[in-house]
Order: sequence, then structure tokens, then C-alpha cells
Amino acid sequence: MLKLLGSLIVITASTGFAHCIRKDMTEHLKLLYEIRRLLVALSCEAACSMQPMEVLLGGLIRPTDVRLARACREIAGRLMEKCERTGEQIWREVFASHVKELGLRGEEAEIIQNAGCGFFGKSVEENKKQLSLTLEHLDFVIERTREEQGEKQRVYQTVSVMCGLMLIILLI
Repeated sequence: MLKLLGSLIVITASTGFAHCIRKDMTEHLKLLYEIRRLLVALSCEAACSMQPMEVLLGGLIRPTDVRLARACREIAGRLMEKCERTGEQIWREVFASHVKELGLRGEEAEIIQNAGCGFFGKSVEENKKQLSLTLEHLDFVIERTREEQGEKQRVYQTVSVMCGLMLIILLI
């Protein structure tokens, strides 16, 4: 009876682990889409309302992801301080400090840090071109992440359940 109960606990834990990994991958993809939505919303709002970026980041544009919203508020706060650094430098520093919190990987972190060039450039045309390149690069990364996600989820789920079954066999 105890072996059966232990086996059920092990198989439940292994499928739960696979489910958690699947959820983490899905959340990461949602974050990438949220970042893309933020960049597009900032671009559209900046072009339409001609508000300064600190006003847009401080309250007009609110990301649904709490971690991303926190980074945006920090950028807005630093921009309002009117320090000697440029907006692009502040954008880069803030997102560099929030990389681990957001769970961004190397290339994704680089894209979001470079996105500041699309908002704090020398001219509107330069900003549009830079943002267009950034969004294109981000779309490529999102598409690649979506493709990898399906196969990684199947592999992790299979390995997790198989390890659980092997552990049950070893315990019996």
C-alpha cells in the first residue's frame, strides 16, 4: 500500500514538474509579446500625443506585466530627475538591471536594451527606422521562441514522466 502511495506521489510530482516548465515557457512568450506591445504603444502614443517619454512611461502607457510596469516607472522617474545622462542611457541601464527579474535571455535582453534608441534618437525619422528594426528583430526572436517552445515542452514532459517512472521502478 505504501509503495502504491509513493508511486502515485512520484508520478504526480513528475507530471507537475512538466506542467510547471510548460507554464514558465508560456509565461516567457507572453512577456515577449507584452514587450512588443509596449514598444508599439509607446511609438504610437509618442507620435500622436507628442508627450515626453517620462509622461508616457509614467502613467499613460501601462504594461499588464507587473515587472515590466516597474521598469517603466523607474525609467520615467529617472527621466524626470533630469540628470546628465541621455534617455537612451537611462533606458539601457534600467533594463540591464531588470534582466533577471524579467527572465530575459541574452539576445532578448539586448533587443529591449537597444529599443531605447527608437525613442530617444536625434530625429523622428531616425527613431522610426530604429524602432522598426528593433520590432523586426523582436518578431524574429518571438517566432523562434514559439517554434522551440513546442518541441521543448514535449521533450521536458517526456523526460520528466520517464524519470518519474524509472524512480518508481527503482523504489519497487
